[in-house]
Amino acid sequence: MATVEVKCRFCHQTKDVKKHGIGKGGYQRYRCLCCNRTFQLDYTYRACQAGIKEQVVDLAITQI
Repeated sequence: MATVEVKCRFCHQTKDVKKHGIGKGGYQRYRCLCCNRTFQLDYTYRACQAGIKEQVVDLAITQI
């Protein structure tokens, strides 16, 4: 069985990340015990993925 080291997308810690149920899209949810936030590694809705907000802002600035 392979293990995956999950890194918090907010505080970037790896040691205090625990499983936290299943999201609406069927993906595993995780909770970081350091920053007390929840996240998923995969998202059905693309706008929730890391880095998308920055891409939207960059496109908005360059298109004006």
